[in-house]
Amino acid sequence: MPCSSAAEGEGESALPSEGLKKSERITKRFEYKEVIDQGKLVDRGAYKAFLLLRPDVERKAGFIAGKTVGKAARRNRARRVLREAYRRLKPRIESRGFKVVFVAKPDLTMMKSTEIGLDMEALFKEYGLLRENSG
Repeated sequence: MPCSSAAEGEGESALPSEGLKKSERITKRFEYKEVIDQGKLVDRGAYKAFLLLRPDVERKAGFIAGKTVGKAARRNRARRVLREAYRRLKPRIESRGFKVVFVAKPDLTMMKSTEIGLDMEALFKEYGLLRENSG
């Protein structure tokens, strides 16, 4: 058949995935609870970050957008923007020693993703989690 589906060949990309692997994400309720209960709360204006600093843990991140952010489309966008900012910084962030949960606030949807990325970079730099030699 000359007409092949667009899905054919998907998953066989020559380029490595740039997303977050499942092992790099916080996926379980108890993990979110652990980071939120035991981590340090840092309010960044457009979002809150709960940082759990422990030398024995692998780097993991979770993203939350509650109903205060808005309806589903806004919440999804807020999580997507936070996830993308984190993903872009990931190569420069230490690979061990912390877990982080980002909680979107309503103002986040009004900000540009570049602003959020710069703010997130400052957060990681403030806590000594950003590698300076990003080469």
